[in-house]
Amino acid sequence: MSEAIFRGISGRLHRFDVRPPAEPFPAEPAVYCFARPGPGGRGWTPLFLSRTGNLAKRLANHEQWPEAQLLGATHVLVCQHDERDAREYVEADLAQALRPVMNGPLFDAELTESADEAGVRLVWAA
Repeated sequence: MSEAIFRGISGRLHRFDVRPPAEPFPAEPAVYCFARPGPGGRGWTPLFLSRTGNLAKRLANHEQWPEAQLLGATHVLVCQHDERDAREYVEADLAQALRPVMNGPLFDAELTESADEAGVRLVWAA
C-alpha cells in the first residue's frame, strides 16, 4: 500500500494511505479524501476532503464519489485517527491548505451522520 503526505496550513505533515475505491474499508474513524493523480502522474490532487466516525459505512455509498470520478478521482486516501478532535484538526488544517475543489463551506460532517442515524433532522441557518 502506498502513502501520500500533505502539508497543512499549520505546516504539519499528514500521512494518508492510498487505497483503491473497490477495496473494503475498516469500520473505523478517519479523515479521508477522494483524489486523482497529480500533474504528470506524480503525487495526488485531493478533490474532496472530509472526516467520519465510521469509514466503511460512510464510503459504502458516498454521494460525492460519482462527481469525484467525473473530475478524475481514482483512489481514496485515508488518515485514521481515533480521537474526534484530531480528525477535526486534520480536516481543517488540510482544507485550508489544499482547498479541494469539491469542498464548499466546512460543516460538521460527523454531526450530520449522527443526526441521520438517530432520525433527527438538522436545519442550518445562516
